[in-house]
Amino acid sequence: MPKSKNRRKPKGNKPSGAAQTAGGAEVIEGAAASSSSSSRSERVDSAPAKPKSVSPVQFAQQVRAEMQKVTWTSRGETMVSTIMVLVMVAIMSLFFFTVDQILRFVMPNLLSLNLF
Repeated sequence: MPKSKNRRKPKGNKPSGAAQTAGGAEVIEGAAASSSSSSRSERVDSAPAKPKSVSPVQFAQQVRAEMQKVTWTSRGETMVSTIMVLVMVAIMSLFFFTVDQILRFVMPNLLSLNLF
């Protein structure tokens, strides 16, 4: 399959919890940054910060923007995938039917041997 044109590029190699610099100022995720280094070491990790609340109009705009980034399959790809699934279902049903018929024949004969 061809690669999607809408893939996002990675923003950086930094782990998600690492300190980041924005415009020369250090930004620390999950807590307020302070000017003294001693207060940083004394800081106790609290609950993660709440995400910003978004108005319903902004939410709808964000949903619309994200939906425009989605790469949908073409009609041809969908038809080919559907046919492949139907063929595999037919093959598997024949396989299980064959195994069922073999077991239907073998099990009564095996149980009627009275080996004990």
